[in-house]
Amino acid sequence: MDVFATRAEFLDVNCYAVRAEGEDGCIFIDSGFDCAPGLAEIVAEEELEPRAVFLTHGHPDHILGLTNVLARWNIPVHLGGPDHYRLAKPAETLSPQFAQMLAPLVQDWTAPEVNHLGDGQTIEVAGLTITAVAAPGHTEGSTLLRVRADGEEIIFTGDVVFAGAIGRVDLPGGDASAMAESLREFRTLPDVPIYPGHGPGSRVGHELATNPFF
Repeated sequence: MDVFATRAEFLDVNCYAVRAEGEDGCIFIDSGFDCAPGLAEIVAEEELEPRAVFLTHGHPDHILGLTNVLARWNIPVHLGGPDHYRLAKPAETLSPQFAQMLAPLVQDWTAPEVNHLGDGQTIEVAGLTITAVAAPGHTEGSTLLRVRADGEEIIFTGDVVFAGAIGRVDLPGGDASAMAESLREFRTLPDVPIYPGHGPGSRVGHELATNPFF
């Protein structure tokens, strides 16, 4: 597999394009505000054909780029069911401080249609097999995305696990006990590369051995 990344300016969100070897089609992972130009550059350089967007969770910094992404590419969007409500009024799903910061970014926001992505659900697209693993705690609908192709696997962790850290649980919808259970489940994953929503990538085994939250 090939993984290409661009960072959305607002809160430095990693947005990814993924393709299977020998395929022209690709999927996007997350859609940070103003990520569309970066993704468009990747698509043009690599001669890709986007087929779907998968969202790791519904926080505004990971979804507000959908308006521009979907204006360029008419493709389906998949999001964990418990986070669908966050699309209606993104600025109101965080703290009042964040709401004030987000106000200028959501003036022209219209919630897009999204498909329910359930725990254990598997979707095959562009030569890739994507399996959703519910991992609540950061948000109710946070989801790990296990992506496989040709015997290779990588995992997109969103804001559940970072290199050396984990996602915060003190925002509305956060739950420390749910996060603890999600981290226990993370321990059962194979030792494969992980691509988080912020910061550098890592591996499952490295995080289990060095991340102080495990």
